[in-house]
Amino acid sequence: MGEEPRLLPPPPLVPGSTLGVCAPAGPVNDEALAEGIGWLENSGYVVRCARHLRARRSYLAGSDEERLADLLELWRAPEVRGIVLARGGYGVSRILRHLDPSELRRTPKLVVGYSDATSFLLYLRRCVGLAAVHGPMLERPDMSTEARARLLALMRGEAAALEPLKGSGLTGGRTRGALVGGDLTLVASSLGTPWEIDTRGAILFLEDVCEEPYAIDRLLVQLREAGKLRDAVGVAIGQLVDCESERYPETGARDVLRDLLATEMEGPIVEDLPFGHTPDNRALGFGVQAELDGTQGTLTLLEQVVEEIA
Repeated sequence: MGEEPRLLPPPPLVPGSTLGVCAPAGPVNDEALAEGIGWLENSGYVVRCARHLRARRSYLAGSDEERLADLLELWRAPEVRGIVLARGGYGVSRILRHLDPSELRRTPKLVVGYSDATSFLLYLRRCVGLAAVHGPMLERPDMSTEARARLLALMRGEAAALEPLKGSGLTGGRTRGALVGGDLTLVASSLGTPWEIDTRGAILFLEDVCEEPYAIDRLLVQLREAGKLRDAVGVAIGQLVDCESERYPETGARDVLRDLLATEMEGPIVEDLPFGHTPDNRALGFGVQAELDGTQGTLTLLEQVVEEIA
């Protein structure tokens, strides 16, 4: 695996900035989209919607060509300073091969997303060298007040973005490293692609939704056999939503995580952190330096995602 490009922080998204909104994965819900756009506008932003934002082709938000065109049109527009993805679902990985990393790096923009957007965030870090935000999209009108505040702080480069997130420590110790990860299914799916996750010296963060414990087991074993657990200096576990099994109720997804990680990891492990497929999805800086404290049960960003303005 080659070296990653030097990490480049994109410009901050101060109030008054124009934000682009597109749907490179699944089709949007019009009501949730309208509420999300309204929140961005009420937060001081000008919102520019992509031309095919409301398109639909089965489980995709339009054809690959339409979704790619939307993303590139927003990226190439000088007035658009950042892009907030409308929702997850599936489909981002279908269009990444058509992007030009050098073009994206020449005009850096802050991207916000999670779930299926994990593939795009990994691509931005591995292929482009851009920091990004793993955080709420516009498909969650029930986003908590705390999640909204943290997302704005990260986008703007405010001090509140560096406040620690509190979870529960499984193993003690403290470590520092670049923060990479996302949806466990998409992290495992990155193996063998140009945007394959690089966990060397990194803090790996994971969350997922609607995966039974045996599937969580399978995904973790895949990461283990690829050396991704061994290479990480610590693991931060977010929310595992609807990951129970009716057939095997005695074994939970968290039990699987604890068993596999405890035997593979030498560094700290912190679970039940407030990020993932939940209304209280606290935003994280993707690719930036962070500290994981297994004794205190905390995850703390050590630097801003966006460039600091003197």
